[in-house]
Amino acid sequence: MTDALVRHADHAITLAEGVVLTDSGCAIDHDISIEVFCSALQNVQALANATMWALGDLLLYGEARGDYGEMYTQALDATKKSYATLTQAVRISKAYPQPERVAAVSWSHHREAAGVKDPAVRSELLYQAAQEGWSRETLRERVQELKGDLPAPALTTCPQCGHAW
Repeated sequence: MTDALVRHADHAITLAEGVVLTDSGCAIDHDISIEVFCSALQNVQALANATMWALGDLLLYGEARGDYGEMYTQALDATKKSYATLTQAVRISKAYPQPERVAAVSWSHHREAAGVKDPAVRSELLYQAAQEGWSRETLRERVQELKGDLPAPALTTCPQCGHAW
């Protein structure tokens, strides 16, 4: 993160000078510079990314303990997230132990690459995505190419006879 985040007693977090994250959004000073704006954006994205990793890691911890009873019910209540979101967070955290995570790309990049079975190839794709600045969508296309899962080209249909080509 570009600037140190400051946690306030009321759960607010300073994202950048003049930008405070609250439980319901951002409180933004009237006239912040573009540099402060960009710093706040980077920090909020870093928090969002870290949050998905943390969610998966915490749930994995709860699974490993085995003595938390109805852990997923408790997690659903505590987070207000869907069961699908929670299980997806766990799946991605399992697929990428902390030393194998590429900090320079997002959690969503890791989710896109998770379908690649070979961890070395998956890692190579993530590092390439980081080096070349690939979006999540670009990485998805590369994974589809690698797996041979490219969508079929759109067909053109004749309006008179219905023939498709």
